[in-house]
Amino acid sequence: MSRLTPTPELIESILTRIPEGFVHNTTLAQRIRLDKKVVVTLTGERVGREGEFWYDAARLTYDDIRQQRGWSRPNLPDMTANGYFLVRPIAEQVAARVERLRQAGYERAIHIMQTLEQASGYANASDLCQSPEDEQGLHSLLSHNYLKLFEGWVYDPLRLGSETMQEIARQERLIPLRQEVATYVAALPGKTALQTDLREKFGKDILNEMLVGGQLISYSVAMDKQPLTSWLRLRESNHQEAEQAARAALKQLADEARAREDAQWLALLLVCGDTVRPDARAGKTGRLQVVARTYTMANAAKTLGIRDRTLEEAVREGIVGTLVDPEGVQRIPAHLIETALNDPEFGEQITVFETVTPRDISIVCEVTYTTVRRRLQRAGIKRAQPRWGEIRGRWSLPATLGEFYVIRKQKLDDFRAAREAEYVEQKRLLAEQRRIEQQEREALRARLVAAFPTWQHVGRIDQRIYLHIGPPNSGKTHEALNMLAEARSGWYLAPLRLLAYEIFDRMNQRGVRCNLLTGEEHIPVEGATITAATVEMFDPIRSGECVIIDEAQLLADPDRGWAWTRAMMEALAPDIHVIGPYTAKGLIQQLASAAAIPVTVIEHERLAPIQVAEHNWPLAELPPRTILVAFSRQMVLQLKMELERMKRSVSVVYGSLPPEVRRRQADRFANGETEICIATDAVGMGLNLPADYVCFYELEKFDGKQVRYLTPGEVQQIGGRAGRYGLSQAGEIGATSKQDLKLVKQLYSTSPVNLTHARVAPSVEDLAMLPGSLGDKLAQWASLQSIPDSLRGAIQTADMDERIELARMLTDEEVEQIGLAAALRLVNAPARQSTRDYWLQCAHTILAGSPMPMPPDAPQKINTSVDLEAIESCVSAADIYLWLANRREFSGFGPDEPEIRIRRIQWSMRIDVALQHKLDMARKCSRCGTPLPLRYRYGVCADCFAKRMNSDDERERHHSRRDFRSGRRR
Repeated sequence: MSRLTPTPELIESILTRIPEGFVHNTTLAQRIRLDKKVVVTLTGERVGREGEFWYDAARLTYDDIRQQRGWSRPNLPDMTANGYFLVRPIAEQVAARVERLRQAGYERAIHIMQTLEQASGYANASDLCQSPEDEQGLHSLLSHNYLKLFEGWVYDPLRLGSETMQEIARQERLIPLRQEVATYVAALPGKTALQTDLREKFGKDILNEMLVGGQLISYSVAMDKQPLTSWLRLRESNHQEAEQAARAALKQLADEARAREDAQWLALLLVCGDTVRPDARAGKTGRLQVVARTYTMANAAKTLGIRDRTLEEAVREGIVGTLVDPEGVQRIPAHLIETALNDPEFGEQITVFETVTPRDISIVCEVTYTTVRRRLQRAGIKRAQPRWGEIRGRWSLPATLGEFYVIRKQKLDDFRAAREAEYVEQKRLLAEQRRIEQQEREALRARLVAAFPTWQHVGRIDQRIYLHIGPPNSGKTHEALNMLAEARSGWYLAPLRLLAYEIFDRMNQRGVRCNLLTGEEHIPVEGATITAATVEMFDPIRSGECVIIDEAQLLADPDRGWAWTRAMMEALAPDIHVIGPYTAKGLIQQLASAAAIPVTVIEHERLAPIQVAEHNWPLAELPPRTILVAFSRQMVLQLKMELERMKRSVSVVYGSLPPEVRRRQADRFANGETEICIATDAVGMGLNLPADYVCFYELEKFDGKQVRYLTPGEVQQIGGRAGRYGLSQAGEIGATSKQDLKLVKQLYSTSPVNLTHARVAPSVEDLAMLPGSLGDKLAQWASLQSIPDSLRGAIQTADMDERIELARMLTDEEVEQIGLAAALRLVNAPARQSTRDYWLQCAHTILAGSPMPMPPDAPQKINTSVDLEAIESCVSAADIYLWLANRREFSGFGPDEPEIRIRRIQWSMRIDVALQHKLDMARKCSRCGTPLPLRYRYGVCADCFAKRMNSDDERERHHSRRDFRSGRRR
């Protein structure tokens, strides 16, 4: 039933209809929503409140309530759910009743009512009837329900409720019993008694009543080494006298208990005998004397050197006698244990029950565990735990258990000593081996350190590094390219083929002849002396007049950073332009100083303003010209499908897309053909997109080893693509969720951590110094960290994991066949996990002197994410073929390079066309095929998971029932 909203009128109406005229707060709260803030406003002239009680101020005072609350049990009047009362106020009912009695001429009945009013609303029926007229009047009142009768008591229902009358009758019944308790306690010393004694004699109900009524008072008494006891005394008794009497009674009870207990202990001395345990001293009390002359079961078994259950078996068989002390502890007389220790024959009667293990028997007999179990089986003895009595004297075993354990201990000690000596020797040999290996490692490391390039030569005096430092979109690359265009020769070095393509196009469009050189392609331009290349393709010997090294923060990349380090430290050009963020400044200056190259720092400011959005942008509210950032191919494709379902036009850019496709997708966004570009962090590597907004859908990425949050530098690098100068007026960075936006604000405003170490890779000469297979050489080189001490604060070895994986796929014979230099070039091919098998096929055909195999055939149609991934893998395989075919060592094994290049372009176009259409890119449940929601973490939908769990539970119940029927334990 719902509770009603409180008003002063409602409270007053309730109180006027309660016979007692008051009610407890908790009872009222059952129907009224009482709020502490509004309680004060509910009282007034006719409604009173004192403490926990509400009362009708027209009928009662708080003094009346104090007198009645001990025996009154008022309840709420009958009312409907919406607050309509089914009875009239008590005052109206009383007035109407008096009027009816007067009209009926029941003057005697009115007199009875007045007498009852003076008696607090109830009285004994015999006290009300002093004459036949009274009996007649009372009968008339009861028959008309003006009064009511309960257990011989007549009461006014307009003065007292039924529950109140029940409580009155109960308390009246207790009056004689209260007197009986009071008389009993008054006769005791100090007028006090133990609460447990009174409860046992009179029951707890009457004691609780007298405690509540104040006739009895409870207190506690503590005695030394005795638990706290509860006592009750009469209210009129003296507290000190009561406590003294209680202490005296407790002392007497304790003395009597000790005497009884001591008598029980002394009675056991006749059974114990006179032998005292060697570790004990007999005391004065009966308990101490018995304890000194006996053993507990556990101590006796320990003294005899046997298991507890062995001694228990001897007791059950009656070989050893026991006694039970007054505390319930089973004890064995000391003389029996001493006899068992000194009398081998008696001792053997006990030890025959001791179980020994087959393992111990094999140790003593010096035979195998299997032999012992076979002997036990032939003798018809239980193999798991044979008893000593069943095997003593057999198979050259001693006659007594004590001798058996002595021999076992000796043999175990000998075995442990031999094992310890063997362990010490192994430890010594291992330490010696490690010492030798450490010496060899130190020697190898010293040789590698000695061979480490110094990067210093006489030509450094004519060189200078121009360090272009600044945030994204600050014109760093533009200014450096102007310098390159004015030079007679040189290089532009990019982290991605896509960026190399872009600079190649830009330089040729402005009339500066420029070649293109990537791992998979070489486009020479007649008369060109400048080359746009991926950084790994740089030839330091032919540096030219000017070298531009873009995205220099990749110096610290564990996998590819070695290429940036080599380019900067080995370039021979007079002018070296290094482009990077502020975080790379200190590291680049440190490396330049180590090579004695002068550095000029050119700081750039952002050309277009940028800010973090105030509100998040849900997918449905993404503004046009937005780059939406996610960090996995699958998520990019799912977002594409989701946004296309919302009628948005979309481009996509992610790492495994062929560069040509990425360029076309980016161009569609740049030309306004699409509203949204969904991209991974590849968009942070120099793609010039006219984006006004960069929105993060995710802030976690898998970095090849673990899933982690983006760093401040990564957020600033990617977010800086918003508001490209010359393509957009301003930029804004945001996120799709409020929580992510809060994190974006925090990361964007946090100063990124400065780079600390550049990376270096091994040379062929380095690997030639190391023993083992190619995989072992690479692993050793990485673990040795063979960096000169002067550079250890700025240089670390590259992550060789991927190359080691490929190297371990080649045998030593194969590496020796093609030579270490060619093998190292071979494992540097751009293989990834999905294309390793194709790489290995290429390697085997090269080793066999045959043409490399064609890449796998690509699917003709792209309808799903699976088709798209398959054709992307084919393009990656084609990249491996082209990369190997463009290496001098392997060019003769790639006769199909022109055809594969054509196929690769066709496949890339097929991918681009497919991405322009709506594809089914949704992740689906692996069981039922239902599309899974975005950000869903699991491969099975919730319904299939629930069904599987239910079926597993049902299967478990089925097995349990089957096992129960068969009696087999699972």
